[in-house]
Amino acid sequence: MRRPTRTHRLSMAAMVSSLAFGVVAAAGIRSFWTADRWTHGRTYLVGLALGRGRLVCGYVSLPIEVKVSDGHQSSDAKSFETHSAIFPVAFVNKVHRLPSGNLTEHAVWVPLWFPLFLLLIIPMYWLIARSATAPAFPVITDAKQSK
Repeated sequence: MRRPTRTHRLSMAAMVSSLAFGVVAAAGIRSFWTADRWTHGRTYLVGLALGRGRLVCGYVSLPIEVKVSDGHQSSDAKSFETHSAIFPVAFVNKVHRLPSGNLTEHAVWVPLWFPLFLLLIIPMYWLIARSATAPAFPVITDAKQSK
């Protein structure tokens, strides 16, 4: 099996992945104190939330009378609903009964360690790869130079 070569494209991908790892790790650490939510929509509320070390992507079907503000909302992380699951990804489907109609929630819960692990794959691949200027067979090259 041949070792991969460190190309310019691989080096750039490793740097971007390392930067994204730092940003996600910082946001994950912050999420234990402050929960953040970004929402958009009128009849379907599409949202992204980050709190207690989990990323939540989902949408909610709203009754007509419910008014929700769009944009960013921040709150204490203790108020963030948690969902414990054995697997890294959990799918949540809930129906809340309201006098004005049913509120249906569909969400995907992902613990932040899972994307952090995925973001480390490319930098590890870069570390394993050999330099572009390194000889293809260093053992044979070293043996010829020692004589």
